[in-house]
Amino acid sequence: MSNPDTDADLRARIQALEIRLAEHDDREAIRTLRCTYHEYVNQDRVAELADLFSENATVSYAGRPSVTGREAIRSFFINFPIKWARQFIHAHVVEIDGDRGRGYSHLDGRPVLNGKSIMVGGRFDDEYVRENGRWLFSKVVLTTWYMVPVEPGWEAAAATKPVQT
Repeated sequence: MSNPDTDADLRARIQALEIRLAEHDDREAIRTLRCTYHEYVNQDRVAELADLFSENATVSYAGRPSVTGREAIRSFFINFPIKWARQFIHAHVVEIDGDRGRGYSHLDGRPVLNGKSIMVGGRFDDEYVRENGRWLFSKVVLTTWYMVPVEPGWEAAAATKPVQT
């Protein structure tokens, strides 16, 4: 025989779990978005970075003028002065509120600029939006903490293709 109090409690617990699972799935989708961004950078697929942004998104990189709009963002990345970089992120924290979110992550970068290897540390502050069921960046701000030249460095690696294992 069914107990109305037990049934109501079970329904409430299931509903709470469904909400937590949806939030978890959203958070993982946003973390995948941020990881995909860096995978595109690391694979020299910078023209595709703009596809991770909403149509009216904004990018602001370390004191450079901000750019708004997907095609302006595509041009920004294609024309960026660093043509080879490998980036690693840490501590990606995400907060979600419905179809919007905010987050930050720490950057450990290894670019080559003007033929010189550089170590870069910084922070990405992001805003996200869910459009048509897909999470995208609506704003990305990069704050650079330091850029330190390294000699000898990895600039020779920028001129070679990676070894397939």
